[in-house]
Amino acid sequence: QGGILHRDVSINNIIAITSPLATVPKTPPTIGGEFLYTPGTDLYGCLIDLDYAVVITEQDTSGIPERTGTYPFIAIAILQGAATGLATIHRYRHDLESFLYVLLWV
Repeated sequence: QGGILHRDVSINNIIAITSPLATVPKTPPTIGGEFLYTPGTDLYGCLIDLDYAVVITEQDTSGIPERTGTYPFIAIAILQGAATGLATIHRYRHDLESFLYVLLWV
């Protein structure tokens, strides 16, 4: 729906925030400070680290032979393509598979 493939969904690239419209604090949090989550508030998931992200189109048929992502969370088809040297087209389902691996990891 958003037209972007992340291509590196992993435990380190998903964060939880209390508000999608949160403002930047005036002073940065200190190490060893209080946990910022207040019980009873809503949490929203957010994907970060868009280094490997690409904008996709319906007609996109390109593939890349090198793998992208964090090994424990890469979709099996992407790993198989990288192992054989064949270009594998990264699709939305590969990102969804990576989310599944994150859930299993947690």
